Amino acid sequence: MARFFFDLTDDGEVFPDPEGTELKSRKAAEDEAATALLEIAKDQMPETFRKVAIRVRDHTSKPLFTVKVTFEWVRELPDG
Repeated sequence: MARFFFDLTDDGEVFPDPEGTELKSRKAAEDEAATALLEIAKDQMPETFRKVAIRVRDHTSKPLFTVKVTFEWVRELPDG
C-alpha cells in the first residue's frame, strides 16, 4: 500500500490534501482521482463555466499526475 495525496483546484483555488489516502497502486490513485472529479461535476449547481483539477502526489510530495475537467453550461435562449 502507498499513500497518495489528492490536491483539489476549483476555479483557481487550491485545497491541499493534508492526510492522503492509502491505496494499492498508482492505477488505483488514477481511478480515485477520476471518480472524485466526476462526483464533483455531478454535484455542482449549474454555473456558466468551471475548471476543476486534482493533482496527485506521492508520500514524498512528488507530483505524479493531474486530472482535469472543464465544464460549461450552455442555455438555449427562448424563442421570441
